[in-house]
Amino acid sequence: MSVPRTKNSVPNWIEVPYPHLEYSLVSFPRKHVLLVTINRPEYRNCLPVEATIELGALWKWYDSEPELRCAVITGAGDQAFCAGMDLKQRLDILKTNEVALEYPHGGFGGMSNRTGKKPIVVACNGHAHGGGMEMILNADVIFASPNADFRLPEAIRGVSALAGALPRCMVLFGNHRTMDIVLTGRILTLKEAVDWGFVKEVVPQDKLVQRAVDYAAEIASLAPDSVIISRLAAREAWETGISRATMRGQELWAENMLKSKNASEGLAAYREKRDPKWFPSHI
Repeated sequence: MSVPRTKNSVPNWIEVPYPHLEYSLVSFPRKHVLLVTINRPEYRNCLPVEATIELGALWKWYDSEPELRCAVITGAGDQAFCAGMDLKQRLDILKTNEVALEYPHGGFGGMSNRTGKKPIVVACNGHAHGGGMEMILNADVIFASPNADFRLPEAIRGVSALAGALPRCMVLFGNHRTMDIVLTGRILTLKEAVDWGFVKEVVPQDKLVQRAVDYAAEIASLAPDSVIISRLAAREAWETGISRATMRGQELWAENMLKSKNASEGLAAYREKRDPKWFPSHI
C-alpha cells in the first residue's frame, strides 16, 4: 500500500524537511515532538523491506534535526502496532532468488538495532509480533492499549528473531522467560508485559497516542543535551555491561555536557528561580 505524504505537514520550526515516506505518516503534535504512524492497517501494519528502509532514513533525520527532542511511534487502526515483516514479500524474494534490499543500520523498522541519539516512545495500539516486537524491545518507553500483546513467532515460521530481539530479551527478561517465549513462539500477554516491567502503562485505545505524546512532550521540555547524553550513557549497558558503561559515559560525554550552553542555562535558571530556555542540541 502506498500512502501519499501529507502536504504542508512540516512546521516552520523544523529546519530540514523529513525524508519522503510511502508507508508511514509523520506529524508534529507538540513543539519538539515527532509522531510517526505506520500506515498499513489492512495488513496489520507489517513492513515490506522498502518501508523499513524509509523508517531508517526517518530516524536518522530525527536524530539530526536540532529542534526535535522526542519521538512517538504507533500504528494506524486499533488492531496492530506492527505484525512484523511482510512475509508474503519475503517468500517472493526467496522463491525468485532475488537479493533483498538491505535493512538500514538500525535494523528492522530502523529501530530494532538502533542506538540513535534521541528517545523513541511507543504507543502500542495492538499486536506487536515478530519484527514489531523487535522494534519496541529496543524503544525507550512503552505505553500499550488493553488489546496489545507481544510475540516472537519466528520458530513457528521456520526463521529466527535475529534483528536484535534475542539479546535484548535476555537482558530485559532473563534466561528462563526469554527461552519460554522464543522457543515456543507463544504470545506474551499484556499482563505479563506489565508484570515483567516491559510496558510502562496501559491506556485506553482512544487516549493512547495522546498519553504517549504528552509523555514525550514532558521529555522534550527538559534540557535536550542532558536527555541525549543520559540516554546514551544508560544504553551503553546494552553493549558493554554496567561497570564499563559508567566509565564510558564519563569519558565520552561528561566534559562536553558540562561545557554546553544548556548546562549553563539550566544552572543559571535554578539560581535565578526561573524556567530555563533551552537551546537546540547540536551534539
